[in-house]
Amino acid sequence: MKQGPDLRRIEDNMRTGTLAAHQFLGTDRRALADIILQDQLLLEQLGLTNQALAERMRFFTDQAAEKGFKVVDKRFQVEREEHKGTIPCPFADNFNAAKSITKVLNLQTGGEVIWSDLNIHLIEEHGFYEGYGSPFRVDPTAYADVLEIKKDK
Repeated sequence: MKQGPDLRRIEDNMRTGTLAAHQFLGTDRRALADIILQDQLLLEQLGLTNQALAERMRFFTDQAAEKGFKVVDKRFQVEREEHKGTIPCPFADNFNAAKSITKVLNLQTGGEVIWSDLNIHLIEEHGFYEGYGSPFRVDPTAYADVLEIKKDK
């Protein structure tokens, strides 16, 4: 996939600029456009959309927001950890997410996933799941499995 100057600037900022400390790209050496493209192709194979995955993640984040810990549908243990401050979207769209982390354990399978509030925005608005080796990389296959996301019609 050809990477235009806007994505190149964003990638440069993620690798060496002020956003590099957040490790959005992890150890992934692929171009940002290629990272996004590969995850979109994977979603197609799974029969899912960015919106379906982000919506399911938001559902669990909202469930845990009230108490910080909750069992949902007798199938999922959900925890939410909140930290002070916000983190800006690396795509420079003037979005700042709370520094909060949601963890979901599927009580039936034992599978567990974790994400930040910013992950939901990155997936929904930019189709960005972060690079390999990133601390908050969202693997669409694993998340769809653990969160029991059904294929879009």
